[in-house]
Amino acid sequence: MNVRANRFFDFWSKPDSYVTCRHGDTDRRTQIEGNTYNPRFVWQAKMPHKSNYGFHFEVMEANVVKGDNVMGRAFLDIKQVKEMIESGEPALLSMGENIGKLKVQLSHLPNKLSVSTFQSTPLMLDDAPQETGLKNFSSNSDMKSI
Repeated sequence: MNVRANRFFDFWSKPDSYVTCRHGDTDRRTQIEGNTYNPRFVWQAKMPHKSNYGFHFEVMEANVVKGDNVMGRAFLDIKQVKEMIESGEPALLSMGENIGKLKVQLSHLPNKLSVSTFQSTPLMLDDAPQETGLKNFSSNSDMKSI
């Protein structure tokens, strides 16, 4: 994150930030990275994939007293999501002018997942919906790969 653009969020210290991800009616959130202008969120989440929705990301500044503030936003549209899942390549999203960058990678989980019980008997989930896994989700200003 750019220090000059983000200096007004936390007067006495550096911002405590986290990222929210929304896809359809599902929301996920990272842990809070405290007191830093260079947060790194190495984060994974499983979300039901809805092919007619994009992904909406918000970087938030956690503030117990005044409430959380939005620091930046990014969006992946349906076309970008499809391309990212097919190629497996990450995307570097701008959170706003001089705010910072967000690196996101999407992938599909297999349709059939086997889960073993205590007796080591596999349970096949044939009708499980496809899910999208968010991988290597990071926010950094120097754009180093993680």
